[in-house]
Amino acid sequence: MIDSELHEHAEDLYIIDGLTFEEVAEATGVHIRTLQSWSAQEGWPEQKREYRKTLGEIKRKTVQLRKKLIEKAFDSLDPQHVYAAARLENVAAKHAPRDKDTEPDIDKPSLFLDNLEFVAGFLKDHDPEGLKVLARNFDALIEEFKKAHAKTT
Repeated sequence: MIDSELHEHAEDLYIIDGLTFEEVAEATGVHIRTLQSWSAQEGWPEQKREYRKTLGEIKRKTVQLRKKLIEKAFDSLDPQHVYAAARLENVAAKHAPRDKDTEPDIDKPSLFLDNLEFVAGFLKDHDPEGLKVLARNFDALIEEFKKAHAKTT
């Protein structure tokens, strides 16, 4: 790394990754006094606080967006809204921090069948032709689920 790249890397480690000066020094090989000098000249602590504040705002707004989208999907039962809410929740679940000791085991096949039953009931009441399409593709859908489930276990 050239000096400006090393400087920028150290700044990112401190501001974005939240490392201490000691950790940044260990990761980059830059002396702590040099890091402290750069920090004082460029306002790294203020930038770090602003970055953390912004992340918090984004997280809060994302939760609000998820809530509104789920409410809209639930109220309308519009398949596009339901699909969008489900996809967003899937993404959120994949990126959520997990505590392996307290997180319950999820019976994915059972959850899949419960959701499939919901979809079939919805289609029966709102789109009988869609239910026929689901029935025609049922075996292929089950096979794709098995493949996807095998990759995650």
